Amino acid sequence: MKITSKNNNLVKRFRTFKRGSSPKHQDFFCIEGTHLIEELLKSGKNPSKILVTEKWLRKNQNLSRKFHQSLINIVTEEVLASAISTINPDGIAALVEISTIPNYKFDTKDDFVLVLDRIQDPGNMGSLFRTALAAGVDAIFLAGGAHPLGQKVLRASSGAVFHLPFLRFDGTEEEILNSLLKSLSELSNVGFKIFSTSSNNKSSKKPSKPYWEVDWSRSTALILGNEGQGIHKKIQEAFNETITIPHSELVESLNVACVAVPLLLERKRVAYTSNK
Repeated sequence: MKITSKNNNLVKRFRTFKRGSSPKHQDFFCIEGTHLIEELLKSGKNPSKILVTEKWLRKNQNLSRKFHQSLINIVTEEVLASAISTINPDGIAALVEISTIPNYKFDTKDDFVLVLDRIQDPGNMGSLFRTALAAGVDAIFLAGGAHPLGQKVLRASSGAVFHLPFLRFDGTEEEILNSLLKSLSELSNVGFKIFSTSSNNKSSKKPSKPYWEVDWSRSTALILGNEGQGIHKKIQEAFNETITIPHSELVESLNVACVAVPLLLERKRVAYTSNK
């Protein structure tokens, strides 16, 4: 039976995510579009409810067979457009239980952790997940900031969030910092090198080294800081090894998503060249 009313209860439920409410206050999150659906399935996870148009079903018969038919709710194109945030939806959206995305738990095989301190911009957060996945990062620690299951982050990550375990610390700023510092200390105790990053600023009193001088073969936790304020002072004080990307003094600092690319992929480059 096709849903034709924008006031249908399920449609209204999807619409609550369109308003941008934080996933941390929900039991579900919403994904929009075929690509994110495919990435979710590739990661071994499944949606709980699906809104789909008849046109999409005709074009994607093989993909639709991967869903239990009881999950599929056919809607008109107008109803779907009213329920989700995508301006020109391609015909599908789904709700996914947050419990299907478990919090990261340390594995002794893990040797590369990315730490993101209060990254606020969803586009940056999504790009960081995507770069981290490409670079072979094992997990991401999140000290607050944009939620990785928010619609803008999911879209910017191109589905990388589904493939990369993460641990997000919530609470007051002090609670978040204490939880993060505890986790980083635990990594340090099992042999991880903890590196902060900083702008290439000659006025900085803190010693730093270019990223290519770091021994990337060791277990590593790399910390990237907030877009405006950088890494929190308490984190910098706790772990004093700092690396930088030298660049022209005409530019005060680089965008955090740009900084991540050479730093994260340098470790991949070192591993590749050492195995030749």
